[in-house]
Amino acid sequence: MAVRRLRNNPLARVQFPNEEKMQQFADMIKLREPEVGDVIGFMDGLSLTTECTSERLTQNAYYSGYHCDTMVNNVLAFGADGKVFFCALNYPGSWNDGSVTAQFFPHIKNRIGGYKICVDQGFPRSGDAYGTLVGPVSRRTAQRLHPAVRAYYLRLSNVYTSLRQASEWGMRGLQGTFPRIKHRLPSDCEKRRLVLECIVYIHNFRTDLVGQNQIQTVFDPEYERVINIEGYDRIHRYYYQPEDFEADDAIFLAEHGINENGNGGEYEQIDGHGEGGEYYHMDNYLPLDANIINNYN
Repeated sequence: MAVRRLRNNPLARVQFPNEEKMQQFADMIKLREPEVGDVIGFMDGLSLTTECTSERLTQNAYYSGYHCDTMVNNVLAFGADGKVFFCALNYPGSWNDGSVTAQFFPHIKNRIGGYKICVDQGFPRSGDAYGTLVGPVSRRTAQRLHPAVRAYYLRLSNVYTSLRQASEWGMRGLQGTFPRIKHRLPSDCEKRRLVLECIVYIHNFRTDLVGQNQIQTVFDPEYERVINIEGYDRIHRYYYQPEDFEADDAIFLAEHGINENGNGGEYEQIDGHGEGGEYYHMDNYLPLDANIINNYN
């Protein structure tokens, strides 16, 4: 009954933002991070323990080798106001975030337009998801970036690292506020779905009515004014800096016997003849991961 009442409640319902709302979210996020003006939310996965079932195929699907337990996987997207505007609930625990995303990504792609959602490295960010799902680059990818473009991409990656923290605040808001999540969910799929939906709806209702939400606080304009004055940033130690990779560049050049010619952003072999040589262009170092989405279609 609670789920049925909250599902259509304007304060609690999960609803993908319209064009006006997406622009509002983008402006709120841009106030904190001027480098980006088209990010509207933050998405992350949440794995929860569930009871075992006597059905062998179902038990096999919900058993997660990573957690060594029976799990249920969920993906939630939070807006700059702290509320959940999109969620995929009750997926098998053996599925990772990329597998779950492949199931619902077309729905996001059709609605989001030119805006983006910030994610971590567990989500696909190439193929169909390129330009829609964005996030920080891995250290390995940063090492492969051409020095001519590394400073820009690392600066953008650090912005996404900062924004990614918002999804962790959202998950903490769910898990810290609702002790039911700390206990095993029912093995019955329908009962489990009702529990998960009820938690999400009450979270939205509480956020809108009470307002005590970390995401909502951080992206509040007044909070941003104070941050800009004091230069407060607790996760600065997780940012990549271009000088962190200077030693890697020197090793790469020495191992491959190449030097930087400074023409068109290329690395060229020292002999300069090009016979049997190898040319390294900036396009080879762009931060693109494997095409994960197509692997699951």
